[in-house]
Amino acid sequence: MLYNTKQLYTPPLEPYEFNRSALLIDTETVGSGRLTEIIEIAMGDSEGNIVYHTLVKPVFNPLPPPSRHKRFNRAELKNAPDWPSVWPEISAIINNKLLIAYNAAFDRRALAATCSRYQQESSERGWRCAMHLVKQAIGTKKSLALDEACVHFGVEAGTHRAAQDVRATYQLLKTLLSHLTF
Repeated sequence: MLYNTKQLYTPPLEPYEFNRSALLIDTETVGSGRLTEIIEIAMGDSEGNIVYHTLVKPVFNPLPPPSRHKRFNRAELKNAPDWPSVWPEISAIINNKLLIAYNAAFDRRALAATCSRYQQESSERGWRCAMHLVKQAIGTKKSLALDEACVHFGVEAGTHRAAQDVRATYQLLKTLLSHLTF
């Protein structure tokens, strides 16, 4: 079955799906709902390498004041490219790839909202949620934030910046998958 950015449910990652046909992805955003706008995006391969990372200048949303979760300032984004400028490269990288995010529902909605604003179509093969796999492995119904999951598995947590969160998700998955028995 082909999935796209409009899928309503993001299935849990199955261990066998974390392979060369998959990309880890993380976004940082401003705005909410349909007004969500990606301001940073990073992607990593199944070997832990960051294959793409960029800041994206927000066009429609003001940048919120700095907080522990919003580590951006206006100067940092002043010379960043806008979304239409980065989309061709992103689109080529995600073409026919399975996208894995820690909280995939969030990142999938962010990509869908941003692409929708510019009337762009995405050609990824589907999305999988690493957080759901973590919940299954731990045996809980409670959703754990990435930093909580990292602490549970003894992995260095992310920093709410896209590239660092992709690296943290990679380390978390490698650690978790090494402990699973098939």
